[in-house]
Amino acid sequence: MEHDSERTLMGGVVMKNLDMFGNEVEVPDPPRGKRKTLTMQEMYGVTEGRTCGECVHCYGYRQSRVWYKCELWLKFFPGHGHSAASDIRLKNPACGKFEEAE
Repeated sequence: MEHDSERTLMGGVVMKNLDMFGNEVEVPDPPRGKRKTLTMQEMYGVTEGRTCGECVHCYGYRQSRVWYKCELWLKFFPGHGHSAASDIRLKNPACGKFEEAE
């Protein structure tokens, strides 16, 4: 991937990297590991002090064991809810779309 100062995120949001003087700067992509999809934390940031397990959007999918999923993530990647790529950990930091479960 080419490195530049402008990125288009999901939903068409354009982000620019600026230095402290307002000039556009090039920033390389951070290493992503083995994941091919973005996490909710990468898309929306983190809600400090909260976890995915406390969120209303977290639910368990039960078969021989329980796999936890995020219903918001599945809206962005429809059809990908039946793989390990969409599994979440309850102890993960909550994303910026966190809503407390009742």
